[in-house]
Amino acid sequence: MTSTRPDVSVIVPVYDCEPWLEAQLRSVLDQEGVELEVIAICDGATDGSLAVLESIAARDARVRVVKQENRGVSAARNVGLTLARGEWIVFADGDDWMKPGALRSWIGHGREQGLDVVIGNGFGFDALPPAVDPQPMYAGQPWGEICSGTTWLERTVPGDDWVVCVWLQCVRREFVEKHSLRFEPDVVHEDIIWSLQLALRVQRVGFVREPFYGYRRNPLSITNAPSPAAVARRAAGYLRVIDALVAAALDPRTDRHLSRILLRQANREGGHLLHLLRKRLHDDALRKSVARQFLRSGHFRAMLKGATNASEVWRALRCWRIYTRFAM
Repeated sequence: MTSTRPDVSVIVPVYDCEPWLEAQLRSVLDQEGVELEVIAICDGATDGSLAVLESIAARDARVRVVKQENRGVSAARNVGLTLARGEWIVFADGDDWMKPGALRSWIGHGREQGLDVVIGNGFGFDALPPAVDPQPMYAGQPWGEICSGTTWLERTVPGDDWVVCVWLQCVRREFVEKHSLRFEPDVVHEDIIWSLQLALRVQRVGFVREPFYGYRRNPLSITNAPSPAAVARRAAGYLRVIDALVAAALDPRTDRHLSRILLRQANREGGHLLHLLRKRLHDDALRKSVARQFLRSGHFRAMLKGATNASEVWRALRCWRIYTRFAM
């Protein structure tokens, strides 16, 4: 490991991604024009992921491997944040892939514009090599502009284009430490809560349009796990996300326009939760428990308050009607 401060710390939580891990790390380590460190947290992997990490670390001193019992992706990322030494922090998942020039472009833009957060762009892929000219994931960011985090929310939430994927966020480490930003443990969809805290605090956000980050459409990922326990955890995660959005919206320091924006996002997340309960969660007892939590929390009123069109009003009303039926 170099004794000088790296330009960037790349934090990689690793859990059972052995088939794709070497290609992912190679795509990071081959990034040119930046001094980097990779902090790979093996989060209780049950496959050969740890052996892959240790083999790569033995050949490349820039890779630091941390082994821990399975505590979840949030806890793994928090370990990485504690250990990071770089000027910038970037997150990457163990089954994804990064195009050449990604880190140089993001960090260069951040330095040139005096930013605290750089929002990149990505693309989905099924296998390597990806398409030469892949379809970007995001189209509606304020490309070429510099704005505050709250303006970023106001510009992107209405079009369902808010970037909550942490692997598209390049964040100045000094900013993370100043605001004591960490991921909330034991919560699925933790990216949304992290991105909310980021947006509410940052004053200078910039954007890089080119899709540099490849997101593997992996049917074995946590969000695609079909087990009742995994789906129940996702449902609990949506409840926590809605809690966080509503709490921020109702904070006395939040102005009226931003409050409405946050409640609109809560309306959208309520719809995601409804889809999960109707299509994926088939355990009646678990479904009843989630529905009752939703109704007790008053989230229906928040969703209705955040509705700005007939479709969003209908979404809130459907949530109330269906959750009431589930709760009986």
